[in-house]
Amino acid sequence: MPLQMSAPVYSQTTCLVHIVDGDLLSRSTLSRALGAVGIACRVHSTAADALAVLGTGSSCIVLRSDLPDMSAMEFMAEASLHGHDLPVLVMTEQGDVDAAVAAMKAGAVDCIARPFAIPAFLERLRACLASGSPHAQQRDRSRDAVRRLALLSRRESEVLELIVEGKQSKTIAWELGISIKTVEVHRARIMEKTCCRSIVGLGRLWEAAEMLRGRDLPPALSIRQPAQAAMMEVAAS
Repeated sequence: MPLQMSAPVYSQTTCLVHIVDGDLLSRSTLSRALGAVGIACRVHSTAADALAVLGTGSSCIVLRSDLPDMSAMEFMAEASLHGHDLPVLVMTEQGDVDAAVAAMKAGAVDCIARPFAIPAFLERLRACLASGSPHAQQRDRSRDAVRRLALLSRRESEVLELIVEGKQSKTIAWELGISIKTVEVHRARIMEKTCCRSIVGLGRLWEAAEMLRGRDLPPALSIRQPAQAAMMEVAAS
């Protein structure tokens, strides 16, 4: 692995990258490369060593796919189980497509095939650091959805629940014992409060809130499983 330097990726010392690689030469090469561009890092020869020290100050994990004690997929599952939502860059062997696909499915932000040039590695790492964790992004979207849905009144929440089940205004009016005109008023207010422009958008917001069901949802929202196909049908009608 040639050690070629490029312009610094980050100059701040608050960025901490964990390199998990069973190969001593590879670990040393990557560590020197990160140090040369001002990125703090910690190196680990096994997954267990890395899992023992991951903390809130960590920024990213660079992970070799074939670790001595567990696979990259097992490592990511274990890290997630302990609440570590860090972006992961997985290093696979050249031509090992199966390992790359499995890593991406397990939640890796990106994969890079070995052997690679240091500038290419640093560029991938920069993108990984900028992207953040997919799990953290999903959690943020879910919390935003919960926040927006919490703006609804209890009646509006009841109307919304029937909307995402695919029911039309006349059916909602009959089930709730209100007029169709009142249902339409509630629908308009729901769209305004949630900043959604379509029924499909409401459905996506509802599904995002589902991710935090039982933890952060307000009492007014007793969410059932949304009928996505029904929502699409209503939106098209």
